[in-house]
Amino acid sequence: MKSIFYVITWLCLIYIGGYQAPLRAEDTGCFSYVKQLAEQRSAQAFVKTPMMQVDTGRITYDHYQHIKFRHNKTFWRAENLPFQLEFMHPGMHYIQPIELFTWENGQAHPIKFSKDYYDYSEVKFLNLENDEPRMGFTGFRILSQLGGEYAAFSETMVFQGASYFRALAQDQHYGLSARGLGINTSLEGKEEFPDYTQFWLEKPKADAKTFTFCALLDSPSTTGASRFVLTPGSHTDMEVETQLYPRQDMAQIAVAPLTSMFFHGENSTHRYGDYRPEVHDSDGLLVQQADQGWLWQPLAEVPYFNVGTIPSKQLKGFGLMQRDRDFNNYQDLEAWYHARPSVWVEPLEDWGSGQVKLMRLHTESDTTDNIVAFWQSDAGMQFKHLHYRLSWRSTDPEAHKLGKVTATRVTNKAVDSMPGHNNRIRFIIDFNQLPPLKEPPTANITINGKAQAKPMVVQENPYVKGWRVIAVLFPDSCAEPINLSVQLTSGGNPLTETWSYPVPQDLCVAP
Repeated sequence: MKSIFYVITWLCLIYIGGYQAPLRAEDTGCFSYVKQLAEQRSAQAFVKTPMMQVDTGRITYDHYQHIKFRHNKTFWRAENLPFQLEFMHPGMHYIQPIELFTWENGQAHPIKFSKDYYDYSEVKFLNLENDEPRMGFTGFRILSQLGGEYAAFSETMVFQGASYFRALAQDQHYGLSARGLGINTSLEGKEEFPDYTQFWLEKPKADAKTFTFCALLDSPSTTGASRFVLTPGSHTDMEVETQLYPRQDMAQIAVAPLTSMFFHGENSTHRYGDYRPEVHDSDGLLVQQADQGWLWQPLAEVPYFNVGTIPSKQLKGFGLMQRDRDFNNYQDLEAWYHARPSVWVEPLEDWGSGQVKLMRLHTESDTTDNIVAFWQSDAGMQFKHLHYRLSWRSTDPEAHKLGKVTATRVTNKAVDSMPGHNNRIRFIIDFNQLPPLKEPPTANITINGKAQAKPMVVQENPYVKGWRVIAVLFPDSCAEPINLSVQLTSGGNPLTETWSYPVPQDLCVAP
């Protein structure tokens, strides 16, 4: 009878949220603990973490940029560990606190906010002394020796805001963001942004090459537990594993969402008077499928909200890539667009059938993220366990051995006065990294939609050490979407990835 009583009491405590499940004796990592915590939290009503009750609004953008973390206070610096931490100060719109813990020997130890971590010498007269008891961290940075064991410690990854995070590989500058989870991301006006509210940072060993930490995900629709294993270097990889515990049905679960910015590029017809030839964090979506090989879709500006879908029965990977690494194509000495990372997503388990989705929004500024790419499973709510690898890199994945698109240009302006050309759209596509060829390659074209194409021109382009394809499209109707695909082959064998391009509505003119 006593055992039944104890079981009933345990279940009641879980229901009212008054019980914290103990660690299993065999567990020495943070993931099992956080999974138990997330599961318990999912049985409770959602309560958003309250904002800090301090007037951080007086910390302006300029103030915030000049509040410096003291380098001699870097967490774990005194122990000379291979990974060290800096903590993000509140200010501007960053006023939602997070809880930070170290994880050592199966135990969590809180990291408390202190003004002693920060140098306020450049932001005098803020008078924050009385606010300290009510202030908290809003994020954290991970530092490592990206340049090797003799290099100085430098910023490698940062978590701040909702479930957003960014990372760097060697010789890179911050660009696009990743997220832990997206909910209803492509449903206009209905998106939900889960928060990472707590983190547990496993203390690394003195010779550690990886850094492991866990996080609690929370939102009105779901809780979740995430485990991250970070490996910095010439490309920085991070294994991500998340277990979801839904509170309610979700119309759409966006897996491994990537958020980027595309203002204008070589395929843009409008540059908003910008002196810079190109302005973007990423210039294309790359997708690898087991049955269809590699696909490249250049990003493009749109005057509207647009969601594209690439179905896949067996996804091998996808990513938002920054292929153009030539400074001359950006001319920006502050933003360093040519050094911004690509991010590649690689499933570490079979995701089954689903779609890679690309969401594009109009922007008239380079300060607004307007590109989102993510995976959506056909399994819907049953897709609760997410396991994948993120790779911040300057090159495409090593598995990509085919020729690649190096540039895309588009115009509907006539270049001659020949009749019958008023509604044509010209696509100029450059490919490189092909093997040596005795004969020119064959360009294969696929049109999805109501349009006709002229025979394509294929010519060698020595300036990119590759080949140029000129495709001319004549739309029959602009009422429905038109998508054009081109691939170079030889003897029926693919030489390049497939270039895929949704025809912009603003360039489409039907007879």
